Amino acid sequence: MMKTIKNLVVFVMMLTIATGYANENYIDGSNKVITVLKFSNVKKGHQYTIKDNQGFVIYSKTIDRNGTYTQEFDFTALADGLYTFEIIKDFEITVKPFQIAAEQVLFLHDMETKEFKPVVRLENHDLMISHLTLEEKPLVIELFFNGELIYADELKGSKILKRIYKLSAEEKGSYFLRLKSGNRLFTDSFKM
Repeated sequence: MMKTIKNLVVFVMMLTIATGYANENYIDGSNKVITVLKFSNVKKGHQYTIKDNQGFVIYSKTIDRNGTYTQEFDFTALADGLYTFEIIKDFEITVKPFQIAAEQVLFLHDMETKEFKPVVRLENHDLMISHLTLEEKPLVIELFFNGELIYADELKGSKILKRIYKLSAEEKGSYFLRLKSGNRLFTDSFKM
């Protein structure tokens, strides 16, 4: 009986010591700033990026599954300043600015914006381009054929920009489209 009590006391002491070390490690780990971001209604292939205040991409990842996606970030390695978090979906880009100060992360929800990508469709020989721009930014269009610029245009003056271009049925080959709105560049390519 005495041996059992002695073993039990030793076991409890060892458990107490192990728990004490576990708590110490947990406290050391609490110096990290862990931010959990949850994205709903995402599809495989959507992307998210983190950019600094100069617009340089410091992190980018492609989402690998449909549904809800959760990701943890440790921002302790980032310098104090303003950053943006962008979720890039099929036709829209959501921009969420955040600030890091003294290892604290503050999302600036009142500065969140949504931008829309230009939509490009080709039906027969009609190239249709439309773009919803809530800030009425112009859309610069450059069309290349077999590597050479063949047409340039600028759409402006409205929140909904749209244009149809007739392409020649005789000009078969590779087309490349470069579209610029504000500081964003979009590309598309197709063959006829």
